[in-house]
Amino acid sequence: MRNQAKTLGIMAIFKGSPNQPTFREKSYYTTLTRIGSKLGIRVVVFSPRQVDFTSRMVIGFELIERVWKRIKIPFPQLIYDRYFMGPHIAKYKPIIERLQNDPQITFLGHGLSGKWQVYNILIKSDILQKWLPHTQLFSPTLLEKNLAEQGAVIIKPMAGTHGSGVIRVSSVNKGYELMGRTQDNKPFTRMIPTKEGLLTRIQKLTAGRKYILQPYLSLHTTDGLPFDIRILVQKNGQGNWTTTGKAVRVGKKESITSNLHGGGIAVRLEDFLSQHYPHNLCKEIAKEVNLLAQLLPPFLEENHGRLVELGIDVGVDTQGHVWIIEVNSRPGRTVFRQIEDGNARLRSVALPVKYAEYLLKERIGG
Repeated sequence: MRNQAKTLGIMAIFKGSPNQPTFREKSYYTTLTRIGSKLGIRVVVFSPRQVDFTSRMVIGFELIERVWKRIKIPFPQLIYDRYFMGPHIAKYKPIIERLQNDPQITFLGHGLSGKWQVYNILIKSDILQKWLPHTQLFSPTLLEKNLAEQGAVIIKPMAGTHGSGVIRVSSVNKGYELMGRTQDNKPFTRMIPTKEGLLTRIQKLTAGRKYILQPYLSLHTTDGLPFDIRILVQKNGQGNWTTTGKAVRVGKKESITSNLHGGGIAVRLEDFLSQHYPHNLCKEIAKEVNLLAQLLPPFLEENHGRLVELGIDVGVDTQGHVWIIEVNSRPGRTVFRQIEDGNARLRSVALPVKYAEYLLKERIGG
C-alpha cells in the first residue's frame, strides 16, 4: 500500500451517485493529479457521502492510466476542500466538521461560510474597512428604510455563488424596479407598482435563503458595462501568500453582475482600465488593488483560521473608488484561460499541490 502521508484527498461535489466519477471540475483534478504525481503526492477525489468513521476509510476515485477508478483508502492526512456552498451542504456539514476536527487530518484551508461572516471579520480592520460597502442582514423593514434613504439597494444571498440570487431594488416613478438574477442564475427585470407588491415579491425571491443588504454602487463603466476585478491569491510552496493573477470580468449591459456563469467575459486588467479610466486614476486603482491583495489574506486568515487560496472580487465605481465585493475560499480559474494567461493558469493549479507538499514536510513531517 502507498504511504498515506503522501495522499491528498480532494473533497468534491458529485453530481450523481458517489459510486461513479461524476464530480465537478474533473479537468482541474486531472491536472492536480499530474502535478501531484511529479511531487510524489497521490491525489484521490471523494464525497463526504463516502466517509466511514468506524473503519476510518473513504471510497473515492483516483486517476490511473487516464481512467478515474473507484478505490477504497484509509483517511488521507491532507484534505483539499472543494465542496462548494449550497443547499446540499447542511446535510453533510456534521461529516465535514468531524473531518476538520480529526487530529490526524490536516485541511489545506477551512472554507469561509458566507458573505456575512467575511464582512464581520474584515470590518475589524482599520485599513480594510474603507473598501467595504456598508452591509446589513436583510429584513423587509431595513429594505424599506434603506430604499427611502438611498433610492436603490442590492440584496445578495449570504452563501450564493456566480451572481445567482443577486437583486437590485430601485425606487422609480411608477413604483419599484427589480433587476437581477434568479436562484437559477436567469436574468430578470420586474416593475412593481406598490410597496405591498414589492415586499410580497421579495419574500418569494428570498424564500429559503438568508440574504444581506447593501447600498447600490455604480460598479460599471461610464457607458454602463458592469465589471469587477478577480484577484486570485494562494499559498505557495513556502507557506506564504502570493498573488497568482488578476483579470477583469465584464458583464452584459442589461445585467447587474459580471460573473462568467452569467454570460460575462474575461479581459486583461491593464487593458481594461486604460480603456475606461484616465491614466492617473488607472495607476491609483492598480495601486489600491495590489495593496488590498497584500493585506486582506493574512488578516482574514488570522481571524478565521487556515486558508489555502482566495478569490477576491473587487468592484470599481464610476469615480474610481475601489470596493471589496466578495471573498471566496473555493475560487475558480476560468478567467486565466479566457485571457490566455498561461503562466497564471499553470500557477493557479500547481500552487495548491505545492502548498500540500509544504504541509507534509513542515506540519506532518512527510
